[in-house]
Amino acid sequence: MKERSTTISVSKDKIDELEGLLSGFCAQANTVWALLLSSTGHLIVQKGFVYSFDVLTIGVLACGVFNSTMELARIIGEKRFNEFLQEGKAISLYYINISDDFILVSMFDDRTIPGVVKVASEDFSRGALKILT
Repeated sequence: MKERSTTISVSKDKIDELEGLLSGFCAQANTVWALLLSSTGHLIVQKGFVYSFDVLTIGVLACGVFNSTMELARIIGEKRFNEFLQEGKAISLYYINISDDFILVSMFDDRTIPGVVKVASEDFSRGALKILT
């Protein structure tokens, strides 16, 4: 696996922009919650009903799952898997790679169609990339 030693710094103004963008994403995708994380598992912004969950642990574990999946892609000859879904009976998680440094993880329930989350995640990703670069 690729070692990470880069320090990521996001200004307060950019955090405010990202929070607004994430609010719009959650409304569009009808998610329970969404987390914008660094690829090392540090929480950047969060929205939704996150207070019922241990968000920091979820963030670190989600990044571990995502990074493991990226390594699996590399092993089988793919550059990366940019997006993937973990679908449960009532609750699902959707991951999207925003850049080498950031991922979006969102949780949604059985009232939401995964395709809606996918499209909204891609829209969020483009907007977040503009803010973060």
